[in-house]
Amino acid sequence: MSDVFQEVEEDYRREQVAKLWQKYRVAVVGGVAALVVGVAGFQGWSYWRARQIESSSRSFEVVAEKIASGTGAEKAAADDLAKIAAGGAAGYPLVARFQEAALRAGLGDVKAAVKLYDGIASSGGGGALFRDYAQLRASMLLSEMAPLDDLKKRLEPIAGSAPCSVNASPWCVQAQEILAYATWRAGKKAEALKLYDHILALAVQPDAVVVKPGEPARYVSRISNRRAKEMRALIEAGMTLNDIKPPALPAPPSAPSDSLLLPPTPEQPGSLLGPDPVKPPTP
Repeated sequence: MSDVFQEVEEDYRREQVAKLWQKYRVAVVGGVAALVVGVAGFQGWSYWRARQIESSSRSFEVVAEKIASGTGAEKAAADDLAKIAAGGAAGYPLVARFQEAALRAGLGDVKAAVKLYDGIASSGGGGALFRDYAQLRASMLLSEMAPLDDLKKRLEPIAGSAPCSVNASPWCVQAQEILAYATWRAGKKAEALKLYDHILALAVQPDAVVVKPGEPARYVSRISNRRAKEMRALIEAGMTLNDIKPPALPAPPSAPSDSLLLPPTPEQPGSLLGPDPVKPPTP
């Protein structure tokens, strides 16, 4: 008897499974097909993405070779970087825009360079770190020519109104340097000295930074500290704009063949970016 009951139970189960299959077979087949197509699509997209990144990397290598080849190739390299910025993959467009801006500035096209930096800052693609850095680079180029109010709009959100705290922008000290120099150029001596004092209030960067728990600290580099001291001393000694030599045009940037790092900002005599050892006027 037990065998009979078991056969009846198995027949009933098969009948229920058959009914479920008839009812849900379209959904099951569709779900499996969608899963297969999705996996295949993701694999295809991953392969395409990898090829795009590889292509951008190769294009960057070509640009690096052009820059390393010597003077005369900067314009072509900048044009190639513009193409990478427009159609590159991953982080290459952002890096290409920064590098193109540096090359344009080195070629003397400050307007184009500032436009590129402003585009980076407004896009927000690289986050606050790169946004502030783009504003900083643009302000460096404009520090000798732009009105103080324009520079304040760019730099005050980065520089703040007090000595840079540990929670401030990483570019806080550099922003205060440029702002202090531009403020002095605008004839606001006391305000400029106050900004330089903010820089000098920070501890000089030690060789080995050891920050104890619960004791955050913001340091200033020895170079920025020295520049602040020198500029403060010159301003207090009565230095005027007439005592500063006209800034030389920046030399075309160069980079080693294995690197596309931004070139350092060219030092301009008498400016914050590279203070010329101007002698204080004799009484």
